[in-house]
Amino acid sequence: MTASRLPVEVVTHIMKYLSLSDRKDAALVCRTWYEAFLDPILQRDIILHFYASTAARTGKDISSLYKRRLPHLILNDFDSSLEAKAVVLKSCEHFGENLKSLSLKGSNLTERTFVELMSNCKNLVSLDLSCCNSLFMSGTLLELNSDLQVLKNVLGNVQEVNLSSIRHISDVTFNRIMTVCENVEKLALCSAPIVFSNTLFQQSRHTRFANSSVLTFSNIMDFVITQQCLKSLNLSRTLIDDDHLETIVSIKELHLEELILVGCRNVSDEGIASVCKHQHGLALLDIRECPDLTNGALMAISASLRNLRHLFAQKCKLLSDASMACLHKLTSLQTLDISECHQVTSEGLIAGLCTKPLTQLTCLNVSCTEASDSFVEMACESLPLLTQLDLSSCFKVTDVGLHAIAKHLKYLRYLRLAFCNEITDLGLLGLQPQPGHIIMGDTENMVTRKYPSTVIFKAPNKIDRSGIVTNGTPGCISTSTPVAISNLAGLRSLDLTACKKLTDVGLMQTIKFAELRFLGLGILNDLSDEGLICLVYQNPSLEELDVIQCNNITDDSIEVVTRHLKRLRVLNVKACSQLTDRSVGHIKRNCKNLRHLDVSFCGGISHEAMDDLELTLTSLLSVQKRMIGS
Repeated sequence: MTASRLPVEVVTHIMKYLSLSDRKDAALVCRTWYEAFLDPILQRDIILHFYASTAARTGKDISSLYKRRLPHLILNDFDSSLEAKAVVLKSCEHFGENLKSLSLKGSNLTERTFVELMSNCKNLVSLDLSCCNSLFMSGTLLELNSDLQVLKNVLGNVQEVNLSSIRHISDVTFNRIMTVCENVEKLALCSAPIVFSNTLFQQSRHTRFANSSVLTFSNIMDFVITQQCLKSLNLSRTLIDDDHLETIVSIKELHLEELILVGCRNVSDEGIASVCKHQHGLALLDIRECPDLTNGALMAISASLRNLRHLFAQKCKLLSDASMACLHKLTSLQTLDISECHQVTSEGLIAGLCTKPLTQLTCLNVSCTEASDSFVEMACESLPLLTQLDLSSCFKVTDVGLHAIAKHLKYLRYLRLAFCNEITDLGLLGLQPQPGHIIMGDTENMVTRKYPSTVIFKAPNKIDRSGIVTNGTPGCISTSTPVAISNLAGLRSLDLTACKKLTDVGLMQTIKFAELRFLGLGILNDLSDEGLICLVYQNPSLEELDVIQCNNITDDSIEVVTRHLKRLRVLNVKACSQLTDRSVGHIKRNCKNLRHLDVSFCGGISHEAMDDLELTLTSLLSVQKRMIGS
């Protein structure tokens, strides 16, 4: 049976198991497959993003996209020009009935345009108005009762509202937005200029009024008390302190599932203890970049929030092994981020994550900690369901840890090993150092390596009658053979930036992944044209390639990159000193889908070539070109 004769329903079902990039390619096979790709079920994870810089071209494309019934639309940074206004209104007119989420972040809209726009979005669930300062500046948003009533009838299904980073928001405008979105379950007020003072703008005992100049904490409290369905609250980067945090989390009718307090510098252990005391049902807690939090906060979390599934504590630099050892109490934990907690060592991580394994943990970030091979080995055996692992800048992780990752984490999809300086080709290849293997090199840069011969591979494994596996070399008998990184067949993202002991030999023999989307090879001084070309052919699904500061690659390898990687969207060749305008020409001719390009500090690339590229390659959204042409 030919591809075109397969029933559309069958093709649709098959496409459910493909990534978005694979589905796009499959849709080009024939008309039947294209119609299958348009099925609304397959459009749920697709986000349509229109950019203000391409407003003229966008207006012509909107009608052709109507058939796809896309549920997610982003219209960021549109200005108040007639052309931009036409794109915004036309977008919501065509997609309005199917839209579930709409982002207008940073757009310069008038009050009238906003009302006209939202009146078409009758099934909206998520609304993002962050950074829309001009919309709130006058204070007259939804001032007319007629506008208020129209949007109240339309936006009754909205459950998520983002009002972050709006300088001119006040009690009045906040209340009007919450009136039309009366069923909000998720509210984001990140970086909102909330006034917490009890003396300024104080309301009298007998008169309750909404301030028309500023957004006050008392007004937010009134809203939270009446909004019993509120489940998620984001107060990141505000001036909230322990007392005000306790005031809001102690509301009896409030049962939060998510609380986000990123960068709240006035919150200490006492505030987190209050959260743990009153909000036992939290499933997500984000306390990143709260510098005053100590072990007491994490101990309180571990003791009280037994239903917690996602915990983010990045840059809480006072956390140490004492609190890490308590993490085993969070038996439902699925995501843990303790990156840049410099006092955390393998001892604490083993006690908290491995002694009593957190069997549901799938995402783990311990970058910039003192984690070593001992933890990595135990974690790989105790946490076999990990799909994301970040060990960046864990300088004590060596080939031994990489062998454990490759052997046990068969479900791993994202692996970051950036700046793990002790990882070598032997770690990638699944080989152990032999007596004859002497690693030599520049003690300062640690990038040059010499082996006793040009071939580091041994004879094929043989199995003797006793069942012991040998590799054909005396003294290398082992019942536990290390495994190469190629064993991680489903890997989609791999970052080996600044693993300076890696060479072409190990990379070419092991980096072969059919589904790999991102590959980071920055600051690998031993990476040559031959190695990069080989990797490109072996990883055809790459969409993002980072070869920053790889001084041995030339225009020849960039030509192969641009011709062979048809899905390439992001290319970073920053500080690649041998690249010239020839590389820019290859990008211009071959990279029709490229979105982001960084050629900063490439002295051989001229400003004229880059200006021509930006005019010709209309798909480009951002270009970094600092210090070129020198």
